[in-house]
Amino acid sequence: MTKKILIALFILIYLSIPAAAFNEGNSSFRLVYNNTLISHEIYSIFVLPGENITLNVYNPKFNDNYKVSHNNLKMIIKNKDEWVMKTPNKVGNYNIWVTDEKTNEKIKINVFVLEPYNNLKNGYLNGYRIGYYPRIPASKSENYTLPKGFIKVTRQNKDTYLTPHFQLRQFICKQPSNYPKYIVIQELLLNKLEYLLLKINEKGFNANTFHIMSGYRTPFYNSSLGNVKYSRHIFGDAADIYIDVRPKDGQMDDLNGDGKVNLRDADILYETVEESSQRREYKEFIGGLSSYRKTVSHSPFIHIDTRGYRARW
Repeated sequence: MTKKILIALFILIYLSIPAAAFNEGNSSFRLVYNNTLISHEIYSIFVLPGENITLNVYNPKFNDNYKVSHNNLKMIIKNKDEWVMKTPNKVGNYNIWVTDEKTNEKIKINVFVLEPYNNLKNGYLNGYRIGYYPRIPASKSENYTLPKGFIKVTRQNKDTYLTPHFQLRQFICKQPSNYPKYIVIQELLLNKLEYLLLKINEKGFNANTFHIMSGYRTPFYNSSLGNVKYSRHIFGDAADIYIDVRPKDGQMDDLNGDGKVNLRDADILYETVEESSQRREYKEFIGGLSSYRKTVSHSPFIHIDTRGYRARW
């Protein structure tokens, strides 16, 4: 059997599960939060203690009825399809459920009340080493903002699904430490990851998540790697990703079926991002993109972020 036939058979096997098998995790109705359209059945927002949360049903029909429920939030305004709630003063994760009583479909919103940035003292937050964030010069202020706070990650909440296909634990900084740990995630990054995962599944690569090799990095850990001072990873809007499905072994899959795992496999992800960037709905996700070769310490992968302007290197 020739090598070309073997490669063709490999691709046929890899793509044998139809793309329709991928469940987007969408709801039949949508919500609006901070000018963001929420369509997934699971979503996460990151807020400060005592902050107000305003939720609206997007384009509600006059005969639809929506029910909101929550745990430990204070309801301030409760209308038919709009609600304002105040978060608790205690750091932790809470929930809001919005149900379409006509269809019984539900959207669950994880509300993470952050440990405020101002509680960071001498590079530590409750014993967890964060390090020191760089001063943001005026020339970078449009695209670089210090975190407003940090998500508290515990053994109990680390497996929480932030969106239908990504869990909190995937974004934890790799520096050794006990729990609790603290991280930063931007909602826009989660939206971008979900969007790209859908596009890669539409190509026939049936992945239920991306392997996130590196998500959040504390400034301390980022510095220890010798990375650039203004790395997007420390701001919570970057991820280094690859597909690890067949087999699930901590390595990039052989996506092109040539019998090797190398930069050409990462290029498939790279090209998916570039193709997506031409679409109108991708505009809010504009950011950095680069691909990296395999080394003795890691698989080939791509870097993505949501810095707000196009960057390639």
